Amino acid sequence: MKKTVFNFLLFVFIYIPNISKAQENTNSEEKHHSIQFLLAHTQIQEALNENGEKTWISAPSFELNYNYEINDKWAIGLHTDIVIEDFTVETFSEENNMVERSSPIAPAIVGSYKFCKNFSALLGLGGEFSKEENFALLRLGIEYGYPFHENWELVSNITNDIKFSAYNSFSLGIGIARKF
Repeated sequence: MKKTVFNFLLFVFIYIPNISKAQENTNSEEKHHSIQFLLAHTQIQEALNENGEKTWISAPSFELNYNYEINDKWAIGLHTDIVIEDFTVETFSEENNMVERSSPIAPAIVGSYKFCKNFSALLGLGGEFSKEENFALLRLGIEYGYPFHENWELVSNITNDIKFSAYNSFSLGIGIARKF
């Protein structure tokens, strides 16, 4: 698992910029693609402690997002949240089962609408995957992007993952984006 994530990050930060250089030679004005890397904390209100009591936890996580800008206002992308901590939650089934979550990965296909200069609203569907159990989710969010160089942005976001049969979580993240 860790080797796969490392290889993917290596691919993103070494291979993708080389593709962007080739594209700059053909059309240097339009940049439709972006890769984002954010450090985040995922807030889980319905976590369970060792005694089975509900408690609020803040789990460290990171986000790796890809976006394709369709035009100045609309974009579509794959946004992936990876929580790097194990925790226990209660499902919303009739039995109220306790489910252990081992470093869940939550990819979602997300559409975004830029409603003012630097702010975008996010809406998407996806899933949260862990070796114990998988959940479908709806992702809502707001993102802020501040360009600080020709091809780079400082980004921050707040996203809310609504799982259909389990706990909900929200994430606060800050990071960088590379446009190509």
